[in-house]
This record gives sequence, structure tokens and C-alpha cells, in this order.
Amino acid sequence: MADSIKCPNCSGNLVFDADRQVMYCDYCMSSFDPSELKNTILPETDDQSNAGERIHKDETSKPDKKALGDDGQVFICNACGASVIADKNTSATFCAFCGSPALLQQRLTEEFSPDYIIPFKYGKDAAVEQFFSWCKGGRWTPIDFVSKKNIEKLTGLYVPFWLYNVGGLVDIRGEGVITTSSTHGNTTTVTTSYYDVVRKKALAWKRIPLDGATRIDDDLMEAIEPFKYKEMKKFDPAYMQGFFAERYDLNGDDLKPRLIDRVKKYITQEIEPTVKKYNRSFKVIEDNTEIYEPAMMYAMMPVWFLHYKYSGKDYYFCMNGQTGEVAGVAPVSWFKRLVLFFAVLAVLAVIGRLIIGMILGGFVG
Repeated sequence: MADSIKCPNCSGNLVFDADRQVMYCDYCMSSFDPSELKNTILPETDDQSNAGERIHKDETSKPDKKALGDDGQVFICNACGASVIADKNTSATFCAFCGSPALLQQRLTEEFSPDYIIPFKYGKDAAVEQFFSWCKGGRWTPIDFVSKKNIEKLTGLYVPFWLYNVGGLVDIRGEGVITTSSTHGNTTTVTTSYYDVVRKKALAWKRIPLDGATRIDDDLMEAIEPFKYKEMKKFDPAYMQGFFAERYDLNGDDLKPRLIDRVKKYITQEIEPTVKKYNRSFKVIEDNTEIYEPAMMYAMMPVWFLHYKYSGKDYYFCMNGQTGEVAGVAPVSWFKRLVLFFAVLAVLAVIGRLIIGMILGGFVG
């Protein structure tokens, strides 16, 4: 069954209005605080539970996934009875017949039940404005790219993220080299000093985010960080009404290699400023750094997406639905470049004629 949250006054469909941060009914124009609505979609869960622990439960204790409809792609809309078609990782969508927001509740239970959610703070109008601003910043963006057709494809999507709390003990030994010189009269003395350098420090990071959806570009997600975790809320499906949502297909353990790579970069950023005084070089000789087993949580993060094709190539634009940070790669208009090329040629030709005229004029004089 594809469910939606109903208005307590008229039983119409409620959607989450990101600009006003309320649940809104288009039929009777009522609005409600999401926290005031009783959760009729998903069962209550233990406040202390988290997805990181749930995915490590004994396999025998998990229910049969086929009973949850994971292998199926057709769900029934509870507003009009039509079939809602969704791929295996979609957890929130819309009915193509009546337009009702549809939560696929079977895909938000057990280990797929998020611990937290950051609600959208920017609605579609704000996302469109940011998109136009981004397009204007690209001098080579094709004129026909900024069109109503592309704007209509702008989609609000809750992206599944794993958040990691991880610590470690940095234990590095290396060799630092400092070179100095002094001049007395005509003699210059160069002194090279070698130092045994030890860096040992306990470090910890909270809520390192990694997206758990294979088909979403990791670089784009990192480009729109950070999220403001102070505004993160305990998961409530009400915030998903009116938006699309993915569920993860990479669990927290699958992403640990990426997490380790990211933590190593953070460690490098911590160590580099402390060895800058070695003006010649610093070389790591021994690295006994330990990175401890992380704790992980599963959260849904708000992102506005636009995927488009131009001249046979795929391009992506995305915007952090909470902070407004944007990222993407715009297509290049070869027509604009060609116009500029000929304009530059024309200017150079005029300058050339002026220079030649001045030279010839000088000879004549």
C-alpha cells in the first residue's frame, strides 16, 4: 500500500511546505505543525534504537523481505486506488493518476527505518531561484538551457545518508629537514638539520556524512556539505510528504572504506600545519595510527536535484535543501565560444590596422 498523511479537518492529502515549515492542505488550506500530527504511517520505535545496530542483528531474526514487497514495484495508492510504480529503492513518490504524495511504508521499516531526518528548508521556488542564479554564473551556459522544460524537472529528494561518529589515535613518526643559510663576507654557509618528529594525538569526529545510494553522485553530495545537525529531528514521515525519497542500497558497513579514506584526509589536515616549519621536507617513516570502529546512524537529508541531457551528455545540478549550497556542472555553449572567438578576431584586426596605419604613417611623415 502507498500511504499518505491526511488532513484532520477534511481528510485531504497533506504535504510538507518547506518555506513555512508546516504541513499544508490544499483543499481546506489548513496548516499543522508536523510534530502535532499523530504518526499513522509507521510504527513507533524505541528512541534508543538506531539503524547502525539494526543491520547487525542476526539474520535469522529478520523478517522475510519478500513479505515487505521489496521485490515488487507496484503499490496501490490509498487515495484513488491506482497502481503506483516505483523501483526497488524508492520510499516516497507521487501517484501518477491523482498526484497524491505516496509513502511506501514497507520500505521504511526494520533496518530501513531512518533514525533522523533534516526537513527541507528551501521550497521549490527558492531552489528555482538558486538554479537561475547558478546558470547566470556560467558565462558559457547555453541560452536554451535555462528553460521552463528544465525547471519542471527540478526534484526535491530525501537522500539516504549514513552518519558516523568515529575516533582514532594518531601515532606518526617522521623525519623533518630544516635548511638555513648565513653569509659572512664572501662566504655563505648552508646548514641542514635533521629532526626526529613524533606526532601523537587523540582525535574524534561526529556525524561524518556519506550517502548510501549507489546512483547518487558522491562528489556532488560532498560539494553541498555541510548540513546543520542542530536542526536534525527524530525521523517523522510527515516531513517526506510532497517529496521523493530513496532508501539506501549501501549499508553502513559497505561504506567503511570510503569513511576510512575520508578520516585519513582529516588526519592529514590536522598534521600538515604542525610540520610546516620543516621548510625542506617532512617524510613519514612510521605510521601506527589507529582508527576505531565507528558508531553509525541512518538519516534522510534534503536535496534538490536536476538531471538533464545536453548534446547527448548527462549533466547534474543539486542544492542542499537545508542550507542552499549548490553544486553542479553546466553545459558549454560552443555557439557562445564561437561568437566570442570571432569577436576577439575582429578586435585584433582593428588593432592591427591601427598599428599598421601608425607605422606606415610614421614612415610617410
